[in-house]
Amino acid sequence: MSPFFHLTQSFAEVLLPIMYVMTVFLYGLAFFRNDPFAKQWKRHSLLMTSIIHFIYIGLHSMEFGRCMVTSPFEMMSLVAFTILATYTIIELATSIRGTGFFLVGIASVFQLFSAVTMKLPAIGTANPALSNLGIGLHVSAAIFGFGGIAISAVYGLLYLLMYRALKRSSFGSIYNHLPSLESLEKLCAASAAIGFLFITIAFGIGVVWLPRIFPAHSYFDPKLIATGVVWIIYAIVLIAKYVAKLDGKRVITISLGGFLLAVFSMTIVNAFFSNFHKFY
Repeated sequence: MSPFFHLTQSFAEVLLPIMYVMTVFLYGLAFFRNDPFAKQWKRHSLLMTSIIHFIYIGLHSMEFGRCMVTSPFEMMSLVAFTILATYTIIELATSIRGTGFFLVGIASVFQLFSAVTMKLPAIGTANPALSNLGIGLHVSAAIFGFGGIAISAVYGLLYLLMYRALKRSSFGSIYNHLPSLESLEKLCAASAAIGFLFITIAFGIGVVWLPRIFPAHSYFDPKLIATGVVWIIYAIVLIAKYVAKLDGKRVITISLGGFLLAVFSMTIVNAFFSNFHKFY
């Protein structure tokens, strides 16, 4: 990489956490204080942060010649971008407002933790399989799938909190800024459908490419089993929502259970139980 690209990548690396913090701050002011300045500029900050993060991912991949998946901290940055980019599309494509502070806040937590920890020294040499096109597509689809179900989990949690507040007749002022229960339920289901689609793509690519990259693989690897269970749970969620027409509370509860299992699969199973999902 040329000095110019390296300098640009370093600048983006420093600027990105600042942009995330500023965007969360603006959305927080708009949500809690209805601040006119924040309401006017929050979307501009959101778009700029998404663009800078996209550029940063491209420059980082060019510099190291591989996907940003050699450590959980790099993957956290991809998850942050996925959540941010997906919410950006939601805000631009729909008239539903009021959840930006929560979603941008979750993305910021992932990105700030990634920025702080990514400079930790790596143990060993990066797995050369990460430079493979199939692995790159597999990982990218998996990250987008996780981002989709993470957004679904946020909407689902907001739904349950509002549902409980209504049942207890303790409807605080904070809920006045949120979408209706019906809107939150729709957003939760739509995000889960997007996540399910990408998980299906990632799972399919993994099954096809696995024998080519890892000759000694096993389809009974704990990571594959955990991913398969997550896929089944979200298939049940979508069937329950669109076919069985179950009430939103039950569907969202199942969805949150699937998200917790996905987090466990992405962290604990990856780190300690999988035989070939190793990045070093």
